[in-house]
Amino acid sequence: MVAAAVLVAALGLPSAPAAAHDAHEPLLAAMRAEAGTAVGGDGIPGVIARTYKDGIAWTGTAATDAGTPERDPDSPFRAASLTKTFTATAVLQLVAEGRVRLEDDVFGLLGPVLKTNPVAGCNLGTRQCFDAPPASPPITVRQLLQHSSGVFNYLEDLGVLAGAGSRFPNLPDYTAQQLVDEGASHGPQFAPGTGMHYSNTNYVLLGMVIERVTGRPWAEEVTRRVIQPLGLTHTVLPGSTALLPTPHDQFFTNYLRPRGAFGHLSRPAADWNPSIGGAAGALVSTSGDLITFIRALLGGRLLPPAQLAQMMTELNPAVAGSPGTPLPGVPCDPGRSWPECIVNPALSTVSSGDKSTPGYWYAGRPWKAVQADYGLGLTRRTITCADGSTVVLYGHNGGAFGSLSYLYSTADGNHAVVLNMNGDWPLWELYSLGGMLAAEFCTP
Repeated sequence: MVAAAVLVAALGLPSAPAAAHDAHEPLLAAMRAEAGTAVGGDGIPGVIARTYKDGIAWTGTAATDAGTPERDPDSPFRAASLTKTFTATAVLQLVAEGRVRLEDDVFGLLGPVLKTNPVAGCNLGTRQCFDAPPASPPITVRQLLQHSSGVFNYLEDLGVLAGAGSRFPNLPDYTAQQLVDEGASHGPQFAPGTGMHYSNTNYVLLGMVIERVTGRPWAEEVTRRVIQPLGLTHTVLPGSTALLPTPHDQFFTNYLRPRGAFGHLSRPAADWNPSIGGAAGALVSTSGDLITFIRALLGGRLLPPAQLAQMMTELNPAVAGSPGTPLPGVPCDPGRSWPECIVNPALSTVSSGDKSTPGYWYAGRPWKAVQADYGLGLTRRTITCADGSTVVLYGHNGGAFGSLSYLYSTADGNHAVVLNMNGDWPLWELYSLGGMLAAEFCTP
């Protein structure tokens, strides 16, 4: 059921006249589907949304049932990989200032961080190692930004996952080098620039690049360059501070994801050490701050036109040779850990009686397909609506213990949405995300 759906005058914006802005019922219906426990629903405790369209802000919430604590659309949450867009913005500011180049080599900037000894940084299966050029091809800043470096994602390392799961919420303090070591220990996954592997290690390395170039911690630079100029007073990069700023909503994790007749087993997940995310995923923010950020970014307030254009157009296409994709682009290989490489099938005409498929409960939503491409710290999503029209959005996803977040906007920043779930176990996340985005952007 809907816990609350209210029109707000946030950030000094006018409230919404009924004739100019409806009550977002399609979006609320999609949010109910995610929070619902009926067939197709994942039983997420609560979903919040904030939208901005034509100068009007709106917030809404949906909860599993009447007994679930109502969420506050203004409360802080762990934005996880939305951090990447903040980090990428700071890097591209340094590019604009001439202090770093997209073609600069990681070894030249940072030294042997990927191969700290003769054994480290080697793939025993392929017998390939991370070595400084010319022994190995260079890994560039551009390749880190667009996940085409071939560096393994440390959050896919079984040792890291097992350690986090067994110790949660008492996670250790991780240094950037420790996280890079975990990723580099798998050696190159492919030659730099020849594939796409979504890897948090890339963005931890970019944090190290920021520190090397500026002489200051990456979090201080992102705060100074992005957070403070925009007045994002509820956005922080907390380092290793485990406590989420208060007051905040409840959050729940189902780390091992047991499912079936006994439902989900979850535990509280508001407070835990975010150093495991670093420059790739430590951000804490609010829906209002994130709307302000994405509108400022796409509106040219944070980057010069050249760098903003690169951020939005140097894409890893989900389908090789997709029309209109400018080079340099690296084809996205579905076998290389970015599930969004898989283009969602047409769903609007699904009539299957199989209640276990995502098409069963999203068939009635106003969309057919979604394609995702990754740029320099931004994801571009192209939604094909039920009437055949398309909507192109820019933003990012973020997933952390107990929190799933989505920030997307049209290219001009005039229509944007933030969504946050306070549970991390949706069975068909990409379909539910597509359904919620389409409900907002495909509906007149």
